[in-house]
Amino acid sequence: MADLTLAPPRPRSARRPLVLGTLGHVVNDAYTAFLPALLPMFHLQLGLEETTLAGLVAIFALSTSLPGPFLGKLSDRFGEAHITAAGVLFSAVLLSLLAVVPSVPLLFALVAVAGLGSAAIHPAGSMLVRQGTSRPELAVALFAAGGMLGYAAGPTLLAAARDHAGRALPLVLALPGIVAAATIMALVPLESTSLPASTKAARFEWRLVFGPVGLVTLAAALAFLPATAVLNGLPLFLMERHGLPDTHPAIAGTLTTFSLAAAVGGIGVGLLAARLSRTWLLAAVLTGSVPAFLALLWLAPDATGYVIVLGAAGALSYAATPILVVAAQDRAPRSGATASGMVFGLGSALAGLMYFGIGALQAEVGVSLALSLAFVAPVLSAAISFAVLRRIPSFAAASVTETLCICAAASGAGIVTCAPSCTLSGNGVFRNA
Repeated sequence: MADLTLAPPRPRSARRPLVLGTLGHVVNDAYTAFLPALLPMFHLQLGLEETTLAGLVAIFALSTSLPGPFLGKLSDRFGEAHITAAGVLFSAVLLSLLAVVPSVPLLFALVAVAGLGSAAIHPAGSMLVRQGTSRPELAVALFAAGGMLGYAAGPTLLAAARDHAGRALPLVLALPGIVAAATIMALVPLESTSLPASTKAARFEWRLVFGPVGLVTLAAALAFLPATAVLNGLPLFLMERHGLPDTHPAIAGTLTTFSLAAAVGGIGVGLLAARLSRTWLLAAVLTGSVPAFLALLWLAPDATGYVIVLGAAGALSYAATPILVVAAQDRAPRSGATASGMVFGLGSALAGLMYFGIGALQAEVGVSLALSLAFVAPVLSAAISFAVLRRIPSFAAASVTETLCICAAASGAGIVTCAPSCTLSGNGVFRNA
């Protein structure tokens, strides 16, 4: 048996992956916001009609989501820091070229490939940020909130660069991503704090799809559906029910308020997850979101309580994400990033597919009733989540004993603890037993 090694605690090392992983997500999602911001230019300069533009958006959505589980496997094998940095660099270079793409075929090819950077960073980054922390839900919540903030800032950065960069536009746009990728690689230690290579799965574990991780992914898709419906269907509902023009400030304000509230809500749940039972917290978040979403169908945009209800719905919309992602990671000891990719990628893709059915129903039963069906989906998500999470043991917050205890891998013999009070979670996170 190999000798056990003891080392002094390094509190900064736990914060560094969190900061750099979140930074990568902020920068990456700022680039993903370039596509919707450039759609008017594609319409005017390349002559693309609405149907073609919708197809372009659909292709990008698929490329940023469906490959997630398989790209997560790359992270499991080669390290979260490497794949996070590569994903940011990939998105920065290719999505910056959208601003100068000369032809329609090249545009579609570029969009189909450029989404892979985003598909890679979600599973890798969500594993990177939880390294060395005893509060993984909070770490993943901060990671997710960073992406929302980056997405909100992307169009503004693009507009400023188009006004001032001139012929150097692609280089100017790509530069922040290049710097962010280099920073991640320079400052994150090369030694991964995840499981040793000998304990990782050599191939994609299909049992994840049909086991508890698959159920968590389905629960995530149902949890994501109301937010997908709000962002895509609520503007149409406001126009149909309240007679608002598509340029009315209430429509843009609704989407902005909802997105900002979603970032705050995820962080709040991440904080509570360390103090409350995550099973009951998740059930409360999911079921509590239903009345808030349904109230949006009854209140006019100029009503006093509209902004309050909208903020509550936004705060609860993606609040389940950190708990679901961490639950999937904990149920896949050898493939944490793959499990993350399933929740982020496959879950989002399934939510989009479900919304496609909701959109088809709108023509038959009306926008209001169709959206109502989407807004009650979290109830089913709560039922599935409760059945899965109650079988996952919960852990107490970090203690002094945990901080002082260091675990070492014994050659050929898996994980060995150096003290009875120290244990290693399935994804390499030290926690108090």
